[in-house]
Amino acid sequence: MDNDELSFILNDGIQFLPGKRCIINQTGTVISLSENNYRFLLLLLNGETDKQNIINQVWHEQRGSVSDSSYYGQIYMLRKAFELVGLSSSLIKTIPRKGVKYMGKVGKIKADPDLEVEMCNAQTVDGENCLPQESLKINYELKPAGSGPQGARKSAPHNELFHSKRWNLLISILAVLAVCWLTTLFVAIIYLFF
Repeated sequence: MDNDELSFILNDGIQFLPGKRCIINQTGTVISLSENNYRFLLLLLNGETDKQNIINQVWHEQRGSVSDSSYYGQIYMLRKAFELVGLSSSLIKTIPRKGVKYMGKVGKIKADPDLEVEMCNAQTVDGENCLPQESLKINYELKPAGSGPQGARKSAPHNELFHSKRWNLLISILAVLAVCWLTTLFVAIIYLFF
């Protein structure tokens, strides 16, 4: 059965609906998740704990070249989403130097195809109302706390530049040139004074 056809029941009756990319509590509070939040939570609920495996699967378009801050940012946003629906953020436990683990109860049931979720009234992890579902899929990404309202719609090509191999090569070349220049300067100063 496809994950989009499942509904996960977490502690205290909280539902995670992969097909709708959201978490719903019993009072009807809906927290919508970005694509990366959704993938990350799905992996945790299916028992994945290894940091590198999670990075490779969540950010598969970037072939695993993701900074630790992105990884830990996703953990932070999932914990905040849990708090917004009434779950304890401690259910997502960091395992030092290994990864992360979901510590709560989880059950899988077939999703109710007739369940309508009002996405326009859904909250995001930063507490704002989200965009309509069509816009949500195209250009809305949850942002870490304190990144401001404009942080939600950063262009993907701009972010991809800093995670690309060409960017890393440029930084490496500049670092080598700086070291060579400083070494030459140091040798010239020693030669002049001694």
